Amino acid sequence: MSGDKQASEAGRLRQQAEELELQAQRAEPAEREQLMEKAVSLRARCQELGGRESATMDPM
Repeated sequence: MSGDKQASEAGRLRQQAEELELQAQRAEPAEREQLMEKAVSLRARCQELGGRESATMDPM
């Protein structure tokens, strides 16, 4: 994947992760855990594509 495509994909994944995190804040505890796991997975993929600076999630 080219640099521009990687940056675009990383941005899209980052946005999806943020949306999942917002949904998790309003969800029931069981669903919250699933949504956060998906968000963490997307953030990890984002890091693979664009390096550490591409993931903005604070460490827990």
